[in-house]
Amino acid sequence: MMEEDLHEQDRNHIIDRLKSAGWKMAAGAERLGRAALEYDNGQMLLEVEQDFERRELTFSLTSPSGEGLTVYPVYGDALEPTLDALTGFQTRITPENFRITLIELVEACPEVYMQDGEDGELRLLSVE
Repeated sequence: MMEEDLHEQDRNHIIDRLKSAGWKMAAGAERLGRAALEYDNGQMLLEVEQDFERRELTFSLTSPSGEGLTVYPVYGDALEPTLDALTGFQTRITPENFRITLIELVEACPEVYMQDGEDGELRLLSVE
């Protein structure tokens, strides 16, 4: 399968899977043909966007106070477990428990990176 076809297949699966779990398309995403969705559980706004160049997501969490965190799950061949983790904690992730809850994503996805605020370097998150 050509890489472009694989990304298109991933895009369609991400959209279908997250929409069926109650996520909404981000503004302009459908018009632009992007897999960009959001879910608001009342305590956190969750936003996911597919990186069309790599088999990676940009996953952002924002609290009502505006504080946020962005991580980069590189799902590779583990798209399904990655989506399982996202939909599994979407209703229960809060500003108080997000660090512990993100462990579920790290366990499901082969690589999850977080951008370090001090030097802007990406660092690999691990369960330890």
